[in-house]
Amino acid sequence: MSITDFGKKLKDEPGRSLEESEIYKYIQDKRILRTLLENRIFHLRKIQEEAIKKGLFFRKSFLVCAPSGSGKTLIGELCAVNNVFQKYGKSVYLVPFKALATEKYFHFKKSYSKYGIRVELSIGDYEVEDKKLAKADIIVTTYEKLDSIIRNFFDKEWILDFSTVIIDEVHIIGESDRGPRLESLIVRLNELLHNPQIIALSATIANPEFFNSWLTSLGNNTTLIFSEERPVPLHYKIEVSQNKDSTMKRIAKSILKDRGQVLIFLNKRKTAQQSAQFLKELTLQFLEDSEHKISKAISKRIAAIRGGNHDLSKVIKYGVAFHHAGLLPRERKLIEDNFNRGIIKIICCTTTLSAGINTPARVVILRDFKKYITSGHNIKNFLGFHENGDGFSYFKSFSANEVFQILGRAGRPGLDSVGYGIIIVKNIEEKSWVEDFYFKNQNLNNKLIPKYNNLGSGLNKINILKEQVLLRVYEEQEITLEKLKIFFEKTYFWYIIKNKMKEQQIPIEQLLMIKEITPVNILKLHSDPKKVKVLKNQQNIIKTTLCNTSTIGGYVKTSFGVYSCQFDINSGVRCSCGFQNGISDNFAIENEFAFEFCDHITSFLLYLISFPSRNVQKYVEDIIPKSIRNQYILNYLFEKGLIIKNSNNTIRCSQFGKLIIKLYLYPTSGVLIRYKLENIEITS
Repeated sequence: MSITDFGKKLKDEPGRSLEESEIYKYIQDKRILRTLLENRIFHLRKIQEEAIKKGLFFRKSFLVCAPSGSGKTLIGELCAVNNVFQKYGKSVYLVPFKALATEKYFHFKKSYSKYGIRVELSIGDYEVEDKKLAKADIIVTTYEKLDSIIRNFFDKEWILDFSTVIIDEVHIIGESDRGPRLESLIVRLNELLHNPQIIALSATIANPEFFNSWLTSLGNNTTLIFSEERPVPLHYKIEVSQNKDSTMKRIAKSILKDRGQVLIFLNKRKTAQQSAQFLKELTLQFLEDSEHKISKAISKRIAAIRGGNHDLSKVIKYGVAFHHAGLLPRERKLIEDNFNRGIIKIICCTTTLSAGINTPARVVILRDFKKYITSGHNIKNFLGFHENGDGFSYFKSFSANEVFQILGRAGRPGLDSVGYGIIIVKNIEEKSWVEDFYFKNQNLNNKLIPKYNNLGSGLNKINILKEQVLLRVYEEQEITLEKLKIFFEKTYFWYIIKNKMKEQQIPIEQLLMIKEITPVNILKLHSDPKKVKVLKNQQNIIKTTLCNTSTIGGYVKTSFGVYSCQFDINSGVRCSCGFQNGISDNFAIENEFAFEFCDHITSFLLYLISFPSRNVQKYVEDIIPKSIRNQYILNYLFEKGLIIKNSNNTIRCSQFGKLIIKLYLYPTSGVLIRYKLENIEITS
């Protein structure tokens, strides 16, 4: 049977005839074409056509920035498989989560192993022999797992066979947990591999051109494909309710009546489980007898899983489930498969489900836009926190990009004509906050328009930079300060800072705290330029009261009171307003800096820098940098025995440093563990 006849046999949907389909024009490999038809893909979407037209099958690199469900994942799949068929080399498919890696692995295995493509999965739960990875054509893995493999590259030369790198959910580069290692990984892959084809797949962000220009700066010309078009239109709504559970139940009931499905996102595993329990009687009303029979069978299968979650087996027979990272892979897969079959009507979940796993629903409800709430006494760095309205607590919200990634699951292609993304808030004040933080001004139809975040760098904390400096020293075995500097100049972190600071450029070795920083540059790093201008023009009375070899102290008198300020080699930086050693450890978020100096310290530092006495200036140049020396990365790594200086002025890892890298620990964590072990009292 010809491919065309095979396609006609499969296709039973209305619309364009298969002969008219552009799929035959753009997909020349019959094996790929047959697989697409078997998966009921009869037409390509605009972004898929655009990628092929612009050189997807001819080794061109792309950043594809588009909403959930827009078809960007297929672009990565087509590239990976085509390059194996064309014998260009191995493909590696990178994802953020193990659950997503497992899903992709089974898809590739089912679709392409019959054509001789060897697919392997490498994640923490599923160890594969090195020789199997060496022989594989496509390796599906997580960012962290590939990072770990490259850290031990010395005995894994097959890594050099990678010709194609697919990075799914690349926008995670801006997150504080997975982002830094992904960013470092992208730079290292570009250095390690010879002219790789890189396909980066991203959710919608506010600065795609800027991010694309960074990818291109790594030496691999990258083409941006940007689209805000969705296969199913999405409407956003904000519901005000003092009783969120009641509102959640009301919305779910109206959707279930119309044979729809619902995803409900919550901020904690516990509340996800409680919500599923709360909704079980409702979903049972809308289960047909055949569906109820299947759901009870699923419940028995889950109950039989060793080490499984027994609470899940109790609720799933009612047609509702909860989903979070604490579940076993088998449990999560059963939930996802049976939701897609329509047996499970509602999933109450955490954000794990928002990252690429294919489980769309007609309605997505975000019950909690606040990640967590805490007392102000527990917060050292207030960046990213917002007042909670009670005078003493603060909350950290989901970012706009996270929210629209979550709500973007609404609308099932081929089943729904429209999807609904609903955020529940408890009062009018929260509604106003959500409208302002997540949405642009409403248009003439009062339609809410998403306001996306700029994609920032997660490589923006001192502890993370310590790890990355140590990692670079480890990988190079021996490295000069100049080579260390060159590596970090390639990062997205530095690319943002360089663009932000422009005329106020600070040498990267000072910014990275690998070389002592001058008082003037300390001021640039830790004081908002706009505030500095204002403070310069204020008529505050400022005096020095103490100046010796270890301390410079004084006071700043403002209209609000008198504040004592001090830079001390031993105790650091402090002000009587309560500020103490609050040196910024967030350099680049959203193309902005996190400035930590209070106005009084900033004013005092301005005064000291411009102080006319050369005798005082001598102390200023010496004491102020030393007062923040605990922030200097190389100093820390040397002092804690993680790195060693060679006689030729190169740097190498100590045995302790190598151990920290191999154990995948942050240096500060490793040092703390060593301290605890050294101080254990052994009693008989």
